[in-house]
Amino acid sequence: MRIALVGPPQSGKSTLFAAVTQAGGSHVRTGRPDEPNLAVVKVHDERVDWLAGIYNPKKTVYAELELLDMPGLDLADPAGRTHAQTYWPAMRQSDMLVFVVAEFADASVPAYRGKVDPAGNVEELVAEMLFADLDQVTNRIEKLTNAIKKPTAKRDEQARELELMKRLAETLEAGKPIAEAINTEAETKLLRSFAFLSQKPALAVVNCCEDALSRPGSDSIASLPCVRLSAKIEEEISELPPSERAEFLAEMGLGASASDRLVRACYERLDLVSFLTVGPDECRAWTLPAGTDAVTAAGQIHTDIARGFIRAQTVSYEDFRAAGDMKAAKAAGNVRLEGKSYVVRDGDIIEFRFNV
Repeated sequence: MRIALVGPPQSGKSTLFAAVTQAGGSHVRTGRPDEPNLAVVKVHDERVDWLAGIYNPKKTVYAELELLDMPGLDLADPAGRTHAQTYWPAMRQSDMLVFVVAEFADASVPAYRGKVDPAGNVEELVAEMLFADLDQVTNRIEKLTNAIKKPTAKRDEQARELELMKRLAETLEAGKPIAEAINTEAETKLLRSFAFLSQKPALAVVNCCEDALSRPGSDSIASLPCVRLSAKIEEEISELPPSERAEFLAEMGLGASASDRLVRACYERLDLVSFLTVGPDECRAWTLPAGTDAVTAAGQIHTDIARGFIRAQTVSYEDFRAAGDMKAAKAAGNVRLEGKSYVVRDGDIIEFRFNV
């Protein structure tokens, strides 16, 4: 999964990117100042840590997410909006958008558009995604209008797509995301290749000052779920030795680091779950969309396992931890044999049985 961090200049977006990637021991690929930076972020999971303590494996492997730090989008003038369009392709290749906006005043950091307005900044970014999609839809309507003038075998199919695109255009012009215009799964499948920005899951990160962290804040902004944090504080935390981070977080009254909170929020927004595999060779977390069946999960590990799937020996992490080991979990009747159609749940510890 790839998550794009998007925000105005001076929003703290790149500071947050640095904090998350440094804290997670990530591999970072940096480009020129006007190019996105890409990092592969390890998703810390205390369940994997605990299981590794039980099995003492040769390898411990966490799930991973790709984090894309987009250059700041200055939409205050036509030239800035035109330049921003060069970044749409990279954002369309992402699975989720995270809008980072500032909620602090700092004399050394000029406020975007001359004022601190996090809700307005999010609304502007969302509107720009709608404009980008409308431009894409308008171009497609023009092509389809010309195409159906010719008597080809695809003419009826193109005519149906044209009607759909016109419906999308009406929705976008009304300031609503594309999802509100889609009526069927077939339409969703047809539109998948367009990777419309307003169709992507999104959340907001409100970058506030240290003093504001202790004050209660809304869990949404501009109709999007939000995470409140101080990118500056998170950067300081990421520079500490791992052994000192928990104490610092406790002193600041923070339950978890930005890396953990942001990743958790993204998992929820993307509707992802993790299943676990264990053994003396490796303890590992695997990420899947919620609702995935056991045979598809098996294919995440290796296609041969899916092809020769017999059963999935399954126990929940909570039951395994309560029992202490697999033998005790079996004795307690908490280990099950599931078939291909079993829907994998978050925290399932699975051993796949297969024959090829």
